[in-house]
Amino acid sequence: MSKISPSIKNYVDIFLFTVSFYLCEILLRVQIGLTVFSGQAFLFDLSTLLVIIGTILLLKRKWRIISEFLLILYFSIYSFAQNVHYLFFSNLFSYRKLSLASELDNVKSEVLSGLKVENLLFLIPVVIMLAALVFLLKDTDKTKFKKRLIVGIVLAIFGLSIRFGYVQVLRSDYKIDNSWNKDYYLHQVMQNRYKYMDRFGLLEFNIKDILMTTTPPKSSISDEEMEDIDNFASNYSYRESNQYTDVFEGKNLILILCESFDESAIDEKLTPTLYKLKSESYYFNNHYAPLYEVATGDSEFISQTGMLPSINNGTTSYTFNLNSYPYALANLFKNKGYEANSYHSYTGNFYNRESLHESLGYSTFYDMDKLNLERYPGYKEATTWILDEYLFEGMIENTDFSKPFFNFVVTVSGHMSYNSGRIELKEYYDIVNTNERFKDLDEESKYYLAAQISLDRGIETLLKGLEENGSLDKTVIYMFADHYPYGIVTEEGKQNILGGVDDYHIYKVPMLIYGTDLKPTTFDKITSTFDIYPTICNLFGLDDSKAYKVGEDVFGDGIRYVPFMDRSFLCDYFYFDSSKDTIVEDEYIDAYNKISSEINEIFYYSQEILLCDYYK
Repeated sequence: MSKISPSIKNYVDIFLFTVSFYLCEILLRVQIGLTVFSGQAFLFDLSTLLVIIGTILLLKRKWRIISEFLLILYFSIYSFAQNVHYLFFSNLFSYRKLSLASELDNVKSEVLSGLKVENLLFLIPVVIMLAALVFLLKDTDKTKFKKRLIVGIVLAIFGLSIRFGYVQVLRSDYKIDNSWNKDYYLHQVMQNRYKYMDRFGLLEFNIKDILMTTTPPKSSISDEEMEDIDNFASNYSYRESNQYTDVFEGKNLILILCESFDESAIDEKLTPTLYKLKSESYYFNNHYAPLYEVATGDSEFISQTGMLPSINNGTTSYTFNLNSYPYALANLFKNKGYEANSYHSYTGNFYNRESLHESLGYSTFYDMDKLNLERYPGYKEATTWILDEYLFEGMIENTDFSKPFFNFVVTVSGHMSYNSGRIELKEYYDIVNTNERFKDLDEESKYYLAAQISLDRGIETLLKGLEENGSLDKTVIYMFADHYPYGIVTEEGKQNILGGVDDYHIYKVPMLIYGTDLKPTTFDKITSTFDIYPTICNLFGLDDSKAYKVGEDVFGDGIRYVPFMDRSFLCDYFYFDSSKDTIVEDEYIDAYNKISSEINEIFYYSQEILLCDYYK
């Protein structure tokens, strides 16, 4: 026994390191709803852990324990960060989003507001390894280097054998037909991060993400590849005429992206102007705003171009802000003699908006500084926001009503967080708090509704401004939500505002088209953010005949579907959840095969189009 004990003591740090790592993974799995104990993920983790252990065994005991501590510190912070990201966005982040790292300071208060006690559990693995660092560091390892070298090599070879052996097992199940829903395809492409983490574990997820992030995009494209892209783009550039074609030709357009807008914010008493617009508009009752890498930024890009945003190569507004977009809405309107400007009551460098909007064709991007919006007493960057009524006042003041115009407005009052720190909402909070219908809601819900009252007042300001300038009857207002209010983090808030839904219904948001001469109509067909671009082109007689676009004109016929980032999709007949491998009924299998094939083609070629700056 006396001979065994020293050997065990020599490697107790390895045992604690292994336990601490698996604890990180189990905590993450439990908190984001993954399979808690996945045999396949365990094998992938084990294979890489053996290589790591085999490598650090070569270090002297002091540096080995320090290395183990640093690794666990990294995995604890990483797991915690993934958990918080999932809390807000229902998805896992990639290192490709590092272009937004500088903006983390702008949303730190929002992140902190969403933290829960259970998030602190990720400290446990760190504490375990910290204890190892304190109590084991002083001990010396009496095992000779040669022995540790042999053990390390054996462990590393064994780990690599497990990994590559299992990859071959996955490959044996791989077939060309419907290959995209096989684990081997998932392992190679990582088209669904949530599913990848579930199937292959924390270590494999890290390795794949780091490799994809650090691998530079191809610098050139062959003639054959370009021909394939040409064929793809031509297949998705068609548009069929219908009874709504050109009905708004010559009219002005104000396209409004409404921050975190939800149906619950439309109330006859609380938000009478929003209620008026819904009641007197073309209202789309089954509209969805899927989330991609950057919620608001990507919704902007989708609505302006009809294209799929960047998924595999960083965020669109940073990586592809200098691309050419000749068929973006602003450019198409300018081709018809319109003035085209965009408006937002925050800084132009956030999301790199000013640069991207310039590439999208806008003559001027009016941010809070160009609109001369004063920072009121108590204003705190990214904690409080400029009220939307001031944004629309600025838009009216900077619009030339003597010419046809296209204005794109990105609102901000609806932005999270929804709490007492939003001092600019105090007046509107009091309105909610004294309303018989809403006074018993939780605080988060009240502040959310208060934020949407600011949007209501903003639209009221807009309508009055248009009327005073004689342009109301000549102007179409198109409103849509960028995404559901994911900034609501309490269970009470989710129940009150979102109705407690946690499946694809959570992405259902308002969209409407308003004009003084429209006959109010409610449309129940499925629509999405991708449909905004082709719809506007159809309504206003814009020439999008050479523009590749994912969506369809909302007034067109045919099968409609909403593509989500993980390649799940909602269509007229069913919802396919790629993370759960939904079983599709036999009667819909043809529709499933057609749509899934189209979506995979769209995801692949859309990234190629961005990478090669196709329209340059």
